[in-house]
Amino acid sequence: MMVIPIVSGPYRTFRALTQDESFIEFEGSTITIPMKARRSPNEPWMEEIIKLRAFMRLEIYPAYVNNLGTREFQFTIRDWDLYGKSPMLNQLFYGDPRGKLVVDKKTGFADHIPAAVTFTVNHGYSLTVDEGAGEGARELFGKNSDIEIRDLCSHHLRTWAPAPERNSAITPYGNPNTRIYWQIIPASRAKAAKLNYLFENPEAERLGLQVGMGIMIFHKKAPNIPGDTAEFDIANPEDRARYLLAITTLGEARSLRTDDGSVPILQAKLPSRGFEAARGQIKGNSVISSLYRPRSGLDIRIPIAARFRSGGDFNESAEKLASTSRGEILKGTIDIKSPARSLGTADQAPDPGRPFDSADFPARITYAANYDIYINRERFVEDQAGIAIAVGAEDVPPRDVKVAFEKPQAGLVAGRFIEFSSGDCTGMFEIPMEDYRDGLNFARYWRTVPLEPEAVRFKSEGGQFEDYDPLREY
Repeated sequence: MMVIPIVSGPYRTFRALTQDESFIEFEGSTITIPMKARRSPNEPWMEEIIKLRAFMRLEIYPAYVNNLGTREFQFTIRDWDLYGKSPMLNQLFYGDPRGKLVVDKKTGFADHIPAAVTFTVNHGYSLTVDEGAGEGARELFGKNSDIEIRDLCSHHLRTWAPAPERNSAITPYGNPNTRIYWQIIPASRAKAAKLNYLFENPEAERLGLQVGMGIMIFHKKAPNIPGDTAEFDIANPEDRARYLLAITTLGEARSLRTDDGSVPILQAKLPSRGFEAARGQIKGNSVISSLYRPRSGLDIRIPIAARFRSGGDFNESAEKLASTSRGEILKGTIDIKSPARSLGTADQAPDPGRPFDSADFPARITYAANYDIYINRERFVEDQAGIAIAVGAEDVPPRDVKVAFEKPQAGLVAGRFIEFSSGDCTGMFEIPMEDYRDGLNFARYWRTVPLEPEAVRFKSEGGQFEDYDPLREY
C-alpha cells in the first residue's frame, strides 16, 4: 500500500500561497554551543557547553518545482535573537560563577548581574545621500551599523506598478526592492504641503511629531516605476497611500545604547489615524500580502551624528543643508544588503498521479544568515556568515530534528580569550508573536548592559547598569 505523507506544517499553508503572499512564522528553539575561555595564554582553558534560548521571525515564500521535479521553498530569516547566561563567563570576567554582585544602597536590593551571550542578525543596512544634497550631508548621520528597521518584510519593499505592455489596467505586485527611500523636508515646505493632520494625530506626541520642525519621511517609490516616473510627493494622497512607510519630525531624538556608547537616533513610524480599518492584529503565524498592514507597523531608527545634543540641533543643521540642496529637500536611500535566502528542498519527487505538493516531505532545510555575537554590550563577532542544515524534516519548523551548524569563533573580549565550537539547535516549535517579542526584547536588553566590572553598578552609585524593565522597548 502506498504511504501518503501526513498533511501538516507547510502543507496547510504553502500550497495556498499566491505569488504576492508570504508566510510569517515565529519560532522558538534551544541553541547549544561548546565554549572555552581563559584570561591569558599562560592559564588553562575553562570549558562549558552554553545553552541559549532562540527567537526567530522568518518570512517564507511560495513553493515552486525545481528542474529536478521536486518541490522547494525559500525563506528569509528576518530576525533571530539568542540569549544565554554562563557560569564560566561570570568566573572569567567577575571571578564569581554567579556574576558581579550589585547593591542598590537606596533600596538595599542586592543581586548578581551575569555576563550574557546574545546573537542577532546583521542586516547590512547602508544610508546614502543623493548627489546635489550639499557637502557634508552624510555627516549628519551616524554609523550604518547602528541603523535598525524593525518588523521589516518583503511587502514593505514591493510596489503596485502599471503594466502597459499588457494593454490593461492590471497593476501586478512586483518583486521586492533592495532599498528604502528617505527625504528630509524643511518645516516651511511641510506646512505648504498641508500636512497638519500629521501633527493633530493622537499618536503625534508618542511619535515625536512637533509643529515647526522639519520632517523625515521613508517611502518605497523607486524613480523607475513603469508608467510613473514622477518623484514621491508627500502632499499627494495617492503617493502616501501607495508608498509611505514611516515618518517623524526632527524635533526629538532618543538615545540608543550600543557597544560604542550612547547614540542619538530618530525613530520613525506610520501614524495610525485613518489606517485602523486596514490593519490586522496577529497573535502568531500568519499569511500576509500587499493588503495586510500589521498593527505594529514598520519601525525605522536612524542614528544621527553624536555632535547633535538634541533633535532640534539636528533639525537646524538639516534645514540649512536643505536650503542649498536641489529642490530644497535632502534625500537618499537606505540600501538593504540582499538577505541570505534559506532553502527547503523535498528529498523526492511525487509519486505518479499525485500532485506535486504530495511529496513536500521529508525534506532538507538549509538555513543561512549573517549574524553578530555579543557578550553583554561588547561585540565579539560582526557580520559572520552562518549555515545550518536539517535533514529529515517532516514539517516547518523541523520538530524532533537536530539542526547542525558551524559557528567556530575565536577572539578577545575585554582582554579575555574566548572560543566557540560547532553547535546544534533542538526543540524547534512555533510560538505566539507575543512570546517572540518578549524574548527579542530581553536579548536586546542584554546588549545594553556593561561588561566591564567598574561599570556594572547602579546609576545612582555612579555606574551604568539599569535593571530590565519588561514594559520598556529596548
